[in-house]
Amino acid sequence: MPAAPRARQLRRDKTVFSLLMNVVRLHLEEDDRLARQPQLRDFPDAELLQLQQVADQWLGLAIAYIMQKHKCPMPTALRVIGEVQADLKASIPAAEVRAVPLSAVLELPAELQGR
Repeated sequence: MPAAPRARQLRRDKTVFSLLMNVVRLHLEEDDRLARQPQLRDFPDAELLQLQQVADQWLGLAIAYIMQKHKCPMPTALRVIGEVQADLKASIPAAEVRAVPLSAVLELPAELQGR
């Protein structure tokens, strides 16, 4: 059985980096909306639900990619994805992440849908 991938190794993987940056961007947008409208925590609107759903889709793609590429089980992929995501949030300035247009991450490319 191959060794589990390391977070540092995955951060250098352009595919993982790109997928998780989309997740981080969507989480920032979600946090911004919740800060402006705290009532959405208890009663999310369609826009907030869409942000959460698309973030979950990008995350699912990243997990599937890692499981397939590194032939590791889901719990391992989840653990390293969490580490990489936390590292990205801590090391990349929020302003830089916000520079990515929301419209660019709100829709998965057609070729990625249905995987």
